[in-house]
Amino acid sequence: MTQYRGLLLEDTGQPASEEAIASLEAQLGARLPDDYRAFLRSINGAELDYDVIVTLASGERDVLSFTLYGLDAQSEWGANPFELEQLRETDGFPSSGLLPIGRDGGASVLLLDLREGRQQVAAMVAGLPAWTGRRQQGDEYVVLAESFDAYLALLHLSDATVADHIERFMVTPDSIAATLEWFDSGSPGWRERFREQWNARIVQAPI
Repeated sequence: MTQYRGLLLEDTGQPASEEAIASLEAQLGARLPDDYRAFLRSINGAELDYDVIVTLASGERDVLSFTLYGLDAQSEWGANPFELEQLRETDGFPSSGLLPIGRDGGASVLLLDLREGRQQVAAMVAGLPAWTGRRQQGDEYVVLAESFDAYLALLHLSDATVADHIERFMVTPDSIAATLEWFDSGSPGWRERFREQWNARIVQAPI
């Protein structure tokens, strides 16, 4: 487990070299922002189980969670260079300035938008079938933050995530310690809100 800007990250990569970053920038056709460069130089991809709220054009709010890609020219799925080339095969995808930096558990993609001087983090939120009764049926582009660090600052644990994990996780001394650290990092005040639920299930470690 690695800490980065107050978040707990797993499956982090080896720090990216300046040469690898320069190669990605040449492929992208734009210079990466300093905050995202710092992420690649220190973390370079990670699993992070935190939520971000996405507000769609309809006003509907959804909660998504994205894994962050690393920069590894030798890897395929889950690496910036490969994922960029995959998206460039999609009709209408820009030839420069738009970099995939993560993906949720489905088909939604996290993007770093550097076009026309922007440094925004956005999501291409995949639509759901009409029979679900939820969300838009077509994909929708949604700006989440004005910078990569600002995006990281938005990440948190929703109450639904906390409640579901309390009921489902395998209770061991190690998992209790890890869960407490994770909840404390992503959900300020959770102990007060979920004390009754936690204590009812994790009787050996009440809060």
